[in-house]
Amino acid sequence: MKKIFYCVIAVMLAAMVFVACSKSEAAASGTSAQAAAAPANAGELTYVTFWNQGEPSANYLALCVDAFQKETGVKVNFSPVGRDIMTKIRTDILSGNSPDLIDQDFVEINAALMKGDDKGLLPLDDLLKSSGPDGEATFMDVFNKSEMDLFARDGSYYYIPYVKVTSGFFYNKTLFEKLGLNPPRTWDDFMTVNQKLKANGIAPLALDGNISFYNAYYYYWACTRVLGSGKFSAAANDATGAAWDDPGFLQAAQMVYDLSKGGKNYFQDGYEGSAYPAAQSDWALGKSGSVLCGTWIPNETGQMVAQDWKYGFFAFPEVHGAKGSYTDVEGYLMGYAIPKGAKNPDNAKKFIKFALKKEWAQTFVKMTDNMSGRKDVDPPAVLSDVTAYLANATSAHKSYDGLMSDLPDWWANVFYPVDNDLIFGKITPKQFIDKIKTQTVAYWQGKVDLGANVR
Repeated sequence: MKKIFYCVIAVMLAAMVFVACSKSEAAASGTSAQAAAAPANAGELTYVTFWNQGEPSANYLALCVDAFQKETGVKVNFSPVGRDIMTKIRTDILSGNSPDLIDQDFVEINAALMKGDDKGLLPLDDLLKSSGPDGEATFMDVFNKSEMDLFARDGSYYYIPYVKVTSGFFYNKTLFEKLGLNPPRTWDDFMTVNQKLKANGIAPLALDGNISFYNAYYYYWACTRVLGSGKFSAAANDATGAAWDDPGFLQAAQMVYDLSKGGKNYFQDGYEGSAYPAAQSDWALGKSGSVLCGTWIPNETGQMVAQDWKYGFFAFPEVHGAKGSYTDVEGYLMGYAIPKGAKNPDNAKKFIKFALKKEWAQTFVKMTDNMSGRKDVDPPAVLSDVTAYLANATSAHKSYDGLMSDLPDWWANVFYPVDNDLIFGKITPKQFIDKIKTQTVAYWQGKVDLGANVR
């Protein structure tokens, strides 16, 4: 009996040593269960995203959040609230109940939380100076610094991008090939392509006129190509209105008017009353030639297009003899920011770095057909034309020349109404310039009067 007893004890001890060694080896090799490796009581994180529930990007983030929780033990309260995120969270921020992490187009966040001298976000310089998520010397090394600099404020960075977007014309290569059309590079060639599409019974351009920021693409891009980036913004900020006398602004207005119902009528019938996403859906069904949109359009229409559809892209055309450069591209970034009132900023920073590991950035591209904010991640195949264009960029500018974020009330209350009238063909280019100049002067005078009243 004693021999049996000692044998049992020996077997039990050996088993205990084996289990202990196995656990140590598993932990060292990273093969132990993530939940077991996660530290206890690692805290919480409240994360609100601008994606809608069920969108590919929201699905990607839910997957990423789940993996982060398992690896770190941080409990994440994740809410996909949709595009009006800033309206929904602004009250929470003002009442001291701010989320720890938000994401959105940087222009939109700037307009809501970084007005004037107010800085409603925490700077992220320490995070960008720390080591990268995959062992890079710094986190900044994984991004294109010239794009990051577009949104810097007083030498500090407040945003980390996980989505890179630009805008231009998207078209179906199969359709263009069938009609013998080549993607145009110049404005003259663009107008010729539009005329040929119209002659073949196809509306050249698709536009949902109820979305003012889609309408605004045309004048903003025309100004950028005619005058160069920065000029549109400078005119809006000129309290005297004199900047609008530059003939380049009238030329840009004429370009937009020529496309409109008042000119050659190249948009689809009823475009001025079209409600999103009707026009882009009809475009995806082959009822129009091209659509001026952001690089999210394949994501939004991919389930609608025919099997032989091949996404093509061409940049907003260059204008012969103009000052703008064809290689000046739009740096339209979306991603993370941490509100100043965040209760768990350290956990927010942990998540940002986790989500921008290269493997997760690649997963984002695969699941959403969007481009990654990381510069070393291959784009989706449907955006191959876009990336070929971006590869030749010599400079970058903000979307809408920065005006949507830098001067949001002028943009919404002065520019949008006058621009809509122009693109709908309701006013002439000369009337557009007269109105925009007069109303810009009145806008700035109102600022002066308001300041005097306050004092």
